Amino acid sequence: EVLESLCALDVASEEIVSYGIHPRQFIEWYGPAAGQLVVLVHGIFADDRHGLPALRPAALALGEAGYRVALVEYRREAGDPSVTLEDTRTLARLPQLLGATWIGFSSGAIPVLDLLFGEDSTVRHGVLLAPIIDLRQEVEEKGIYAEAAQQWMGDTPEKNPDLYAQYDPAVAYARLGADAFTAEGYRLDIVHGTKDQIVPAQRTYNLAKEPFNIALVPEANHYDLICPGHDAWILLLGALCLQNSAK
Repeated sequence: EVLESLCALDVASEEIVSYGIHPRQFIEWYGPAAGQLVVLVHGIFADDRHGLPALRPAALALGEAGYRVALVEYRREAGDPSVTLEDTRTLARLPQLLGATWIGFSSGAIPVLDLLFGEDSTVRHGVLLAPIIDLRQEVEEKGIYAEAAQQWMGDTPEKNPDLYAQYDPAVAYARLGADAFTAEGYRLDIVHGTKDQIVPAQRTYNLAKEPFNIALVPEANHYDLICPGHDAWILLLGALCLQNSAK
């Protein structure tokens, strides 16, 4: 119900810019040009009806709060994860997006973590909302998005472990390590609802010993986290404000 309500809201950007020739390669801009810059990434596994439209109310609300919001669309091709990550890496290199905080919702956490944990990345701060972080876990535990994750990757962890070693954010973080993460000055904030029936909050709770900032929102479901005005929304704004203060 929350998802359908968000998608039904009449929200549209008046400023849309392409960053490539494919129809999916575009940015919807919200908020004042001089605002603190954030990039908002919808879930990789969302369908067209529930992808970008679900995050437009959040983009609008952040814009009204004074942030300069880039709500990004990107290519998704079954069996070729490199296509999606090519696009988000291209976005991260755009001069107008340098220095941005990247916010990833649900499976939108995957490209954000790819940037944060990647070599020579310009992204230093990520905020994850109800995130899928471990693709192997999602497939092997047969989560809600297990089939979609397997289709996006093109194979299972059992049959193609090298594929997951290359593209799974959990593997990338294991290679980087907590000490290097801290030494590089990265920041990762994770917000998760305790009543999430799509991505279990226990997965985020299991990361409590890592150098991440974690907030669990009592009684919040998966889509409450992108609902302006919900308790979880305050935690998102808090993460952005703390980053701004650090600068």
